[in-house]
Amino acid sequence: MGIQELPQGVLPGTISLVFGHPDPATLPVEGLRAAAEAVLCGPQARLALQYGPEQGTPTLIDYLVQKLNREEGLGLTGDNLMLVAGSAHAVDMIARLYAGRGGVVLVEAPTYHDALHVFRDHGVDLRPVPIDEEGIVVEALAAQLAALQGEGKPPRLLYTVPNFQNPSGVTLAPARREAILELAREHGFLVVEDDVYRDLAFEGEVPPSFYALSGGQRVLRIGSFSKIMAPGLRLGWLIAAPEHIRRCVNCGTSQMGGGANPFTAHVVAAYCHAGHLEPQIARLRRVYRRRRDVILAALERHMPSGVTWTHPRGGFFVWLTLPEGVSVGPLQEAARERGVLFVPGTGFFAGGGGERNLRLAFSFAPPDELERAVAILAQAIGEMLEQGS
Repeated sequence: MGIQELPQGVLPGTISLVFGHPDPATLPVEGLRAAAEAVLCGPQARLALQYGPEQGTPTLIDYLVQKLNREEGLGLTGDNLMLVAGSAHAVDMIARLYAGRGGVVLVEAPTYHDALHVFRDHGVDLRPVPIDEEGIVVEALAAQLAALQGEGKPPRLLYTVPNFQNPSGVTLAPARREAILELAREHGFLVVEDDVYRDLAFEGEVPPSFYALSGGQRVLRIGSFSKIMAPGLRLGWLIAAPEHIRRCVNCGTSQMGGGANPFTAHVVAAYCHAGHLEPQIARLRRVYRRRRDVILAALERHMPSGVTWTHPRGGFFVWLTLPEGVSVGPLQEAARERGVLFVPGTGFFAGGGGERNLRLAFSFAPPDELERAVAILAQAIGEMLEQGS
C-alpha cells in the first residue's frame, strides 16, 4: 500500500487551520492541463523544456507587465520585472544581495514566519516593529530608526506584507505607507514589499502599493501565483527599478541557471494569455470572502468575552488575541486533542511575543468545518478561563 499523500499541515480526522493553503477545489486543473497541452503540442515545446533566460520566460513577463500596468497604472517595462521560484526565493535572493550577514533588517511584529527563517539563515540582525489594526506603527518605526542611528547601524531593508498581512490579516493604511517611504528616503533603506495577497481583496479598494507611491524607487515588490493559481507551480515575480533587476539577474546563484521554472512559466503564460486568470481570481474572491464571513460570524457567536480578533478585508488569515491568563501553548494542546490544528503566534515574532496569539487560516477548510473548529476553540478557551478563575 502506498503512502497516503495529504496537504502540508493536514492530519486525518482533524480540521486544519494551520497553513494558508488554497481550497483544492479551486485549483485550476483543467485550465492548466489545456495550457500544458498547448505548450507541449506547440512550436515552442522544446524551447519550454530547455534552460531559459535568467530573467525569466519573456511571454509571461510581458503578460505580467501588461496586467500590472492595466490594473495599477505602474508604467512598467520588461526591464522592471523578473520571474522567481516563489516569494520565498525572492526573499532569499534579496537577503543575500541587499542585507548580508550582520545587516539590519526591520520586520513587522508579527510577520510571515518563513521570511524570518530565511533572514535568520543569512545571519541578519532582525529588528521588530509593532503593528496595530492599521499596520506598522510609524512612531515605533521612527523610534527604532533613531535607536539604530545611535548604534551606528543603519538598516538595509524593511520587510513588510502590507495587504491582508500574514499572519494578522491587517492592511497597512495609505497615510502610513507615505510616512514609511519618507523614513526610507531619510534613512536610506529599501522597502521589501511582499504583496502576494493583493489580488484576493474582498471589499473596498486595495491601497496603492509602495512601488506605486514611490515611483518605483527604493522598493522591491514581490508577487506570486501561489495564492491566485496554485502553490505547486512555485512561481512568482519581483518588480523593481531596472538596476535592481539587473543586479538580481546577474547574481550567479539567484536563478540557479536557466531562469525560474521555464516549463511552468510557459504553461502559466499560456493559461494567462488564454484569458483564464481574471475569472480564476474573481472565483477565488467569492470563495474566500464567504469563508472569511463564516469564520468571523462564528467567532462573534462562540468566543468568550475577552477574546479579540482582526477583521481582514482580504487574504487568508484571522489573528486572535487571548485574554490575560490564557496562553497559546496549552490551548494548542487542548485543541489538538479535540481535532483542531492552528499555528501559535510565537513563531511570527523576531524578538519574542505572541504567547497570547494564534493565527487561523480560513482558506483551506470548508465553511462547516470552520464553524465547528471555532466552536471547539471557544469551548477550550472558556474552560481554561474557568480553571484560571
